Order: sequence, then structure tokens, then C-alpha cells
Amino acid sequence: MTYFYHSVVDSPHLPRDLGHDSTQNMVVTLLGEFWRYSPSLTVPSAALVDLLGSMNVSPAAARAALSRLLRKGTLEITRSGRTTAYSLTPAVAATIPASEMLTMTFGQSERAWDGEWTVITFSIPETQRDLRQSLRDWLRWLGFGPARDGVWISPHSDLELTMNTLSGLLPPDGLIFRSAHMTGTIEPTEIWPLAEIRELYATFIAELRPVVYRLREGMVAPAEALRLSVSLLGRWRGFPTVDPDLPREYLPDDWPRREARRLFVAVHDACVAPATEHVRNVVGRYDPEAAAAVQGLTVAEAIEFHRTPEGTHVPVSA
Repeated sequence: MTYFYHSVVDSPHLPRDLGHDSTQNMVVTLLGEFWRYSPSLTVPSAALVDLLGSMNVSPAAARAALSRLLRKGTLEITRSGRTTAYSLTPAVAATIPASEMLTMTFGQSERAWDGEWTVITFSIPETQRDLRQSLRDWLRWLGFGPARDGVWISPHSDLELTMNTLSGLLPPDGLIFRSAHMTGTIEPTEIWPLAEIRELYATFIAELRPVVYRLREGMVAPAEALRLSVSLLGRWRGFPTVDPDLPREYLPDDWPRREARRLFVAVHDACVAPATEHVRNVVGRYDPEAAAAVQGLTVAEAIEFHRTPEGTHVPVSA
């Protein structure tokens, strides 16, 4: 699934800017989150434009985003008379389960560590500065940090994902290997931007706490619940791309990820019912079948959905 990020970060140390709400990604989030059971079902373009209007996106910007996603191959289009409808392409829909499992389970528990490090070594000359910077950016995105010049390490790494991601970037004499044997010491704050990541979590927590109060007091209308849930998902999806998920022994005792996840779950789950109601009501004005297929899930339900064949045993939310 395509991701979008919310909080603007101006730092050369983080692997990716967590900023800039993207209308294109709002579209993909809407289709991926509310039509999990029917990823190939088409939704009228007028309904999508109306839903994006609920999130303060102008009709012109909404239609432009749909056109761009169609050109990119993210969406498919169908026409029946004067009605135009969109759906995710099969290739994009196929990425949703893994993407959502990563999003919904991130921070749920401390990740087990086998004591081994993934090590990547390489040497790229100054004349290939752009290639070297691209490789470093992708290594950061994968959770690696620079232990030495040309030596990057990570306590967790999917070797297949790493090799596929770095294909064409890692020079022929570059090495990727796993090792449990290491001499010397590792200072995490010198390898990973933990202070900046902590600040991201702190901002996230500070902004969500009053939202939890407003939700508990019933002060959030369905349209606002949709805006909150889509924005929240985009923000939370960004954290796995910046937080290297270090073993407990390499993190400060008061690492804020647990509190951030608690608030993410609280706000997301409180928004599910009103956001789903709003989506159904809007889409129902254009296509009753597409409206009937709308289904929002809590975090726990979404995790179970992707663990259960075709979600047959998942309880339904409002």
C-alpha cells in the first residue's frame, strides 16, 4: 500500500520525511481500509471526491489525484454509462495485507532478538556521490545505522527484502551477512537518530491526548472521525520507517513507543464506528452496493482479519 505521512521533519538523519498529507495516499487509504473484504469492488468517482471533500480536499484536487493514480497503475477504472468508478489494481491490493500487518502490529510487543546483527559493508568513491547518498537513504529506511564508514548494521533485517531493496545500489563487492560475534561496544545514539525519533513520538503523543478526550466526550462528528482516522493511519505508518526497533538493551528505559501505540489504538478504534458510518452514508448516495460493502475494523480486528483466511472469523464493527 502507498503510505502518506503527516508530521514534517527537517533532518538529514531520518530516512524519510514524515510529512505532507498526500491526496493520492488518502484515496489509497480509503479504498484499502474500508473495502478490505472487497478490494476489487469499484467505488464511484463522485463518492470518492465527496469523501475527500470531508477531509478538506477540493473537488479539483481530488479528481487530479484520481487521474494520477490511474496513470501510475495504482487504480483501475470502469465506466457504465455516465458513471465512472475506481478500484485498486490487483497488484496494489495484494500488498495491503503485509502493509497493514506491519502498521497494526508495530509496537504491539518487544521484538524478539536472536543476538545477531545484519552487517552491510561497501565502498563507493566520491565520484559516485549521488549513488552513495541513495544507498545511505535506503539503508536508513531499512533500519540500518552507520557503525563505521562503509559499515552499516541492524539488529533486525529481512535479508530478502534488504537484497531486493538494495539491488542496483550496493556495489558488486558489497557484502551483506549476519553475525553474532562482535568486539567493541555499540553506542546506539551515535548510530541511530534516537533523539529525533523520540521527538517524533513526543509530538505524536502530545497531539493525540486531547483527541482521546474529545472522542470520549462524544465531541467528534463522523466526518471528523474519518479525517482523524485517515491522518492517524498515515502518521503511524511512518514510524516503522524511522524507528529501527532496537532490542530493549539498546534503548533508553523511558522509550515512548509503547505510549504512542496505546494512543494510536485508542484513537483509531474510537474513530472506527463513526468513520465507517460516514463513509457508508456518503457512498450510499451514489452506489448502495459499494456502501453495503464498507467495513471498518479496529486494530485487533484488522490483525485477526489478516491472520484468518478471507477474514471469515473476524467480528464486525459498526
